[in-house]
Amino acid sequence: MNKIIVYIFVVLPMLFWSLTFVWYKIILEYIGPISVIFFRLVFAAGLLIIVTKFFFKEKDKLVYKDYKYIFILTLFEPFLYFLGESYGMEYVSPTIAAVMISMIPVLTPIFAYKILNERLNAFNFIGLILSFSGVVLIIINPGSASDFTFKGIALLMVAVLGAVGYGITVKKLLSDYSSITIVKYQCIFGTFLFLPLFFLLEYNETTISLSNAISDGTLFTIVSTVIYMSFFASVMSFVLIIKPIRELGISKTNVFTNLIPVFTAVLSYFMIGETFDTKKIVGILIVITGILLSQMKGLFKKKTFQIMSLFR
Repeated sequence: MNKIIVYIFVVLPMLFWSLTFVWYKIILEYIGPISVIFFRLVFAAGLLIIVTKFFFKEKDKLVYKDYKYIFILTLFEPFLYFLGESYGMEYVSPTIAAVMISMIPVLTPIFAYKILNERLNAFNFIGLILSFSGVVLIIINPGSASDFTFKGIALLMVAVLGAVGYGITVKKLLSDYSSITIVKYQCIFGTFLFLPLFFLLEYNETTISLSNAISDGTLFTIVSTVIYMSFFASVMSFVLIIKPIRELGISKTNVFTNLIPVFTAVLSYFMIGETFDTKKIVGILIVITGILLSQMKGLFKKKTFQIMSLFR
């Protein structure tokens, strides 16, 4: 495949995942986080069922013994990840949210070392320090006090830890199933996990909001945003990212996740008028530099992390 096409295929998913943070800020004005997650999972699950049925010939059905691993995966992501991300997005700006979520590939080596005995090298350690320094620089910026609360940071850290736990657990399944099959079942299981939360916490409020949206003409904004998030971030991004993973390898492909906070900052500036000061720029650059260093020396050679960014 032409290298230019491969790089287009790897950059576009990063753009789509970056847009997710902006879309969250738009849709949370109308419906609650649980409703957003539930509708997004329903739509994504439906699309992935169709995709795996008609376009993929790989093993699709789960063996009985693997249901428990899928359930554990689903608890980590999308359950904990989406709860932390969606509620966290109510208290921070899209740029800070993107920077926090970009800590996932940085923190993963720590847990991988403790649990899987994967060794850290000097580049990984330096990358961790730099990335944390960049995040601190961004969140202590006095000029961006309205951009975050510590509650939002804590909730986003729940999302980060959920994604890390997911990355550690997924090794149990990747040798037997394709990534798209795993994610399909995650969406299905996740739909049922979020179903009771949706009815208990937000059903009445969402029903009223949707009724009001019909009368005031904002229903299209709500529906279209959910579809965008599901189709582009949860489905299309995955379809596009498969070829770069195969052509470039997971290590080279994973480096491009560093574009997410950059895209998010730029998109937020143009789409929702988020401030873009010098400290934020420097902080983002430091985080990106740290993430780049943290992934040097081929730390993530295995395909374990090839689907970690599907829900970003």
